[in-house]
Amino acid sequence: MKKTSETSRQWWHEETEGVGFTHALDMKLLHSEQSPFQKIEIFEHDVFGRILTLDDLVQASQADEFMYHEMAVHVPLLGRRRENAEVLIVGGGDGGILRETLIHDFVSRVVMVEIDARVVELSREYLAINGNYNDPRVELVIGDAAEYMKNARARGDKFDLIILDLSEPVGPSSSVFTLAFCEDFSACIKPDGVVLDSDSIFVGKDRAYFLQELCGDKDQNLVSIMQERKLLPHVAGYRSIVQLYPAAEFGFFLYSYDGYDYSAPVLDHTGRHYNAALHTASFALPTWWKANLGF
Repeated sequence: MKKTSETSRQWWHEETEGVGFTHALDMKLLHSEQSPFQKIEIFEHDVFGRILTLDDLVQASQADEFMYHEMAVHVPLLGRRRENAEVLIVGGGDGGILRETLIHDFVSRVVMVEIDARVVELSREYLAINGNYNDPRVELVIGDAAEYMKNARARGDKFDLIILDLSEPVGPSSSVFTLAFCEDFSACIKPDGVVLDSDSIFVGKDRAYFLQELCGDKDQNLVSIMQERKLLPHVAGYRSIVQLYPAAEFGFFLYSYDGYDYSAPVLDHTGRHYNAALHTASFALPTWWKANLGF
């Protein structure tokens, strides 16, 4: 936390050291603690409301969380007709993914696996953007997602949609940015199912960079692992903007066995951000995506 005496501002900086990039927010600290897994902080910003950070990286703000959560959920859920859809959320401690998933009556089961109970508790207390954990369709598992996925694979549990709502590959999330985890979630998707992954994207003068590779081991980028290993042989992408995420350019990635085209919604839904026209338009990719990211 840095204070500029002339303006009495309280500047908080998020730094992406791998690309030498920072952005700053003038905000007040409401709560800070070190859980057994990570540093959790809640801030108050005059314009963006309350903001959750984990290990000094923005996870969600009250102002723009719907931009991310709606596009993460409704594109894969409404892009293909399903009945009794079973959904696995990996991470998602702020509860926004759960909230959007539960909107749909055809979703019959939701398992949410979050390693840090304090993220769930503090998000409910300070942000209040979460879905209903008491919904009978919901099973909240507090535990390591890599271990859960390994066990789910062993017992043959499969899902229609797996949403990887992960923080960057530092702290507790580092255990899931591995080839073994990719192999496990690929074995836990139904033949007509899909895995949803996402990341911020930086455009450099020579190439594009995923935030995952800038924050962690460059060999542990989930998108490149899935493209190279073809554990789920079809990888597609769509894009959006999330204003408080680094670089603002944000990519969503669909991993599947059958390569189904999710660009045309089969049911109508209008959210604060999501709508049918935006759903389809998000699959129109810039030329540099195709050149730099392999789409």
